Amino acid sequence: MFDLDPREQTPWSENHPLRARPLPTALAWQFTVYGGLYELTAIRDTLARAFGDDTTPADGRSSGQAALFAFTVDADGFLVEGSGILSACAWALGRLSREGPDADWLDGFEAEERGFADGLDRLAPPSREPRSGSTAGKAMHALGEHAKEAAREAAGAGAKATGAAVTTAAATAVTSVAGPVVGGIAGAVAGTFAAKLLTPKKRAGEPAAEPGPGARPRFDLTADAVHEFTAELASALGVDGALDPRGIRVQCTKVRVRDAADARDSTFLNSFYVPDLAKIAKAVRTGDLGTGLRGFLADSGSVPVHARVDVRTTPGAVLEAVAPARLPLGRWPGDPARPLVLSQQFAVDRILAEFDSGGGLFAVNGPPGTGKTTLLRDVIAAVLVQRAESLAGLATPADAFSGELERVKITERFSASVRRVSPAVTGAEILVATSGNKAAANVTAEIPGIDAIGGAEEAAVAVDYFRDLASHVLGKPAWGLLAATLGNRKNCGQFAKRFWWGRETVQTDDSAAQPDIPGLQRILRAARDQPGAVDDWATAVRRFRDAEATCTRLAAEREQVARALKDRPGLEACLREAEGAFTQLQHQHADWGRRVAESQRGHAAAAAVLHHATAVHRDHRADKPGFWVSVSTLFRAGRAWHAEHDRLRRRRDDAARVLDQWAAALRRLAEEGSALDARLRNAGGRLDSARFELDKVVSFIATAHRRWPGHVPDPAAFAGDDAFQLCAPWADSEFTTARNRVTLEALRLHKAFVLGAGAPMRDNLTAAEAVLSGNPTLRDDTLLAVWQTLFLVVPVISTTFASLPRLFGRLGPEALGWLFVDEAGQATPQQTAGGIWRARRTVLVGDPQQLEPIVTLPTTAQTALLTRYRVADEWLPDATSAQRVADRLNRFGTALPDPVGDGATWVGAPLRVHRRCDRLMFEVSNRIAYGGELMVYGTGERPPFPGRDEWIDVPATHSEKHWVPAEGAELGRLLDELVALDVDPGAIRVISPFRDVVRGAQRVVRQRAGAIEVGTVHTVQGQEADVVVIVLGSDPAKEGARRWAAAKPNLLNVAVSRAKRRLYVIGDRRRWQDQRYFDTLAAALPVRTESG
Repeated sequence: MFDLDPREQTPWSENHPLRARPLPTALAWQFTVYGGLYELTAIRDTLARAFGDDTTPADGRSSGQAALFAFTVDADGFLVEGSGILSACAWALGRLSREGPDADWLDGFEAEERGFADGLDRLAPPSREPRSGSTAGKAMHALGEHAKEAAREAAGAGAKATGAAVTTAAATAVTSVAGPVVGGIAGAVAGTFAAKLLTPKKRAGEPAAEPGPGARPRFDLTADAVHEFTAELASALGVDGALDPRGIRVQCTKVRVRDAADARDSTFLNSFYVPDLAKIAKAVRTGDLGTGLRGFLADSGSVPVHARVDVRTTPGAVLEAVAPARLPLGRWPGDPARPLVLSQQFAVDRILAEFDSGGGLFAVNGPPGTGKTTLLRDVIAAVLVQRAESLAGLATPADAFSGELERVKITERFSASVRRVSPAVTGAEILVATSGNKAAANVTAEIPGIDAIGGAEEAAVAVDYFRDLASHVLGKPAWGLLAATLGNRKNCGQFAKRFWWGRETVQTDDSAAQPDIPGLQRILRAARDQPGAVDDWATAVRRFRDAEATCTRLAAEREQVARALKDRPGLEACLREAEGAFTQLQHQHADWGRRVAESQRGHAAAAAVLHHATAVHRDHRADKPGFWVSVSTLFRAGRAWHAEHDRLRRRRDDAARVLDQWAAALRRLAEEGSALDARLRNAGGRLDSARFELDKVVSFIATAHRRWPGHVPDPAAFAGDDAFQLCAPWADSEFTTARNRVTLEALRLHKAFVLGAGAPMRDNLTAAEAVLSGNPTLRDDTLLAVWQTLFLVVPVISTTFASLPRLFGRLGPEALGWLFVDEAGQATPQQTAGGIWRARRTVLVGDPQQLEPIVTLPTTAQTALLTRYRVADEWLPDATSAQRVADRLNRFGTALPDPVGDGATWVGAPLRVHRRCDRLMFEVSNRIAYGGELMVYGTGERPPFPGRDEWIDVPATHSEKHWVPAEGAELGRLLDELVALDVDPGAIRVISPFRDVVRGAQRVVRQRAGAIEVGTVHTVQGQEADVVVIVLGSDPAKEGARRWAAAKPNLLNVAVSRAKRRLYVIGDRRRWQDQRYFDTLAAALPVRTESG
């Protein structure tokens, strides 16, 4: 790549030195021209002038250049059709300058860009002009003719062809032919540029010559002409002052001759997503959203917050979710001694449960080092087993295909008959989408890599799921053909070539021959020619079902223990209730005894009173006065006696009644005692039964603990929540090995299916290879069948968000089974919308407390756009990400304290056990980003490591932008010290928040041997190293840069958590320790003074 001055020869000129370099006959040069270079900072300045200064701290990384336009030129100096790209950003800023931020200032770019590309396409060879039947083709054909005529008229009148006549005529042509929408300003300028180049030049005294019919138009695309075009376009768009675009940069690329007429990917000038978002917007208007996207776009007010389950406060919900009956029969075939821990298994099980009967979204919160990739691998294994169950229902592999959809021309002599794929075996397609090609490659490189099956290599390799071919595709040892890295055209072409054609042995005189590796095309042909060498379908089905049956039996055994664990609290409550009832009855019986004794005493006393009253009454009868006594007393003595006798009788009768009352009370107490005795006996029986049932369950659980130590998720058996989180539920060796076998037999079944499906498989994959190589254009339903077939062979495909619309743009809603969004916290909602729309089930894995999406638009401009389009504040790009949007929808999750504000943030199912870093890095990360509570330290014992964690304090007095040379000197000394301690340079990573510092650190590292990697913090998420050196830098006079780095915990969280064993910080401790979050880091690290 080089800059092209106006007076220089272009590299496509015959006399350019580049043309002297010999090329193989199969290759040709192609040149991508970037015109009108401008600084990215000019964009921010222009937007700030229109909307007001940004309210957020300046991003310390915002720098670099963009271009006003781009197009591609072939080796002969002709434009490659369709390669013209107009910068949407520059166009919008021009509109902003002219129109102001009114209601319509962003409308119309699609037509403008189309007109620009079609105007430039006049410089393509005639055979590659726009199709005559298209609107753009008709309009631009007329545009070219009108423009050329205007040029001739201007030349005939003695005017220069660079004047206003041509521009006016071209603009008039656009308006008259297609109205004001097609072409627009940029189309007019492009058409004028093409017309000027195509206008035949005449010599003095000679008539102008016209090219003959069908001849390639001859013109000279000079550097001066491109510079002139740049200036005219900048002026026409109104950005010549605001952006000051100038200069031409050319990228020279070697391409295959057969691809020389295809435009290279230069669309990074514009958003990759706008056309796809337009398609999705149309689907939204028609209601054809699909379950996942409908939920993703829902307002937060419609989210049923009351139904949320906090997994940290409701352990019962977690235990229920990880019950053996809910575990997928298959697991990733790794080391049985290293199973998933509780929170990982919970997330896997909930994902599968949520999607069991439908589609939608599920969010997993993955703090650093908590095993996100490990979790995804287990989900992949479960999906593979589910599809194997569907395959096992087929009588023959060929039954997975039905009628022909289309005959696809592959070569002049061969066409492939693409057949429909049965819905019974679709829906298990797994697409992994990430922000960058490197991240996508990392994910899919880990899945088939031999390290992914550590501890189970022998069994996994024995299945031989196209192992040699997988190693060839991956470029390093692999255990099976489980994943492919697609994305950009280069990746697609490389995969197609290796996957389909393999590698043939090439013997050279000066080197040993590489072994022959048959591609799948040859493998399938061999299976056709030698069917006896292919595994018998019925045998493969039987082996798979036997493995499932064994696993189901083992799961049922453990499910009994899980039910016992679930029943135990109820039985304990029953026992407590029975004990309470029995105790209460005992108290009642004691009270009854006291009342009986009291009544007996009362009865005895009453009997004595009656006995005495009766005796007195009897004795009084003997004292009755005789007749003469009565007469002598004029009968007064008789009357007195009778009165006393009546009184004594009444007293006797009263005593008798009292005795009767006590007797009645005793009878009642006797009856009460009988009933109470019966109740007490019953309560005792219930108590004995409750004790028996609980003892039985406790004994059963204790036996399970002895049989499967550490794998029975029993909170009572662990010393606190941290120990409980480290539990691997139901992952004893026997059950885990059986689940491994299910997955491996599922793969064996897949291989038998691929080899046994015959012509439908071969033809559909032939078309797939052609599609990936960029050759045929298929009908939409044919293309879907081709992708479905490829996924049947290669279960997981990764791509970038940017390439997803190109690869899958013609697939409709929920056409694919699964989408995994990796590092979703770094992705914007609009990046993921297309994938979510095309997938029935989407799993977003990320962390809002790590790196966030990079948004270069000032917050003031974002707010203005929200207001203009009446969008809720929750969608402000600065405040959200795809992960945050999905988190709010998750029913299962937890509330984390907001590290910036006073509230709490709901996140999806959290992975809680950190197993990457040593204690210091873990503590800093957990404290600054997760309230010190979410993550649990799970890093195992490791051997000692050289050095010690330190903050190397370098007071900054001089800097070159953000690079502090004194820090560079300390970095050099530290690297030398580490190498002297026998630390492998490849295990060291140097990072910084600022690009200036990275460039300075790279100079320091280049002076030393070894592969020490250097990069910004934004380049290392998802990676790790034994030793991480954070070089802070920052201009001592610019506090704003430090405030930007410390505005949120995210950047420091990522930086610190990359270090597995040692963390070094180099920087001005006094200036940084006052910044939020960095104060925690400063307090944790011992200090070493400069050169100390």
